[in-house]
Amino acid sequence: MKINIICAIATSILFLGCADTKQKLGYESENGSEVDVYVGNIESTEIIRKWFDSYNARDLETVSSIEHEDVVLHAPNGMIINGSEQHSELAKQFLAAYPNAKWEILWSISSDIAFKTKPYENWVTTCVTVTYGEGEEATTLQRIIDAQIVDDKIKLVYGYERTVLAQEVELD
Repeated sequence: MKINIICAIATSILFLGCADTKQKLGYESENGSEVDVYVGNIESTEIIRKWFDSYNARDLETVSSIEHEDVVLHAPNGMIINGSEQHSELAKQFLAAYPNAKWEILWSISSDIAFKTKPYENWVTTCVTVTYGEGEEATTLQRIIDAQIVDDKIKLVYGYERTVLAQEVELD
């Protein structure tokens, strides 16, 4: 009897230990079929936080250190930025033109995509408010940034944005 109970407990532990503990978040389409999206590593959101904090501190060296050398960024205006060096140069130009630019993260979510035809990918989707310019030339945008994280660095980014209307800014 004792042996049966011990075997039952051991079997239960074995099955529970092998169970998929990832929490399903949703799905994504891959070549016409759905693949599962799971809650990702929360540490990945810290990479994005550090990236935007470094922008706010005007620390472009740290911004570059968080990116892979061959990072590709797809800007909301259709521009494709190839490599951390090109990104750094464009960031310098932007910050010289808009020294008061500021990035404020509203939310950030990490997800793992369980592709069927390639390895899992970790993506962080972040909503950030960007403000720059002064007076009547001031601009406020909300951007959604999808960033692929590989080996604790940003590898690929897709950016989407909308202009925040003056009435919305006044409500805040």
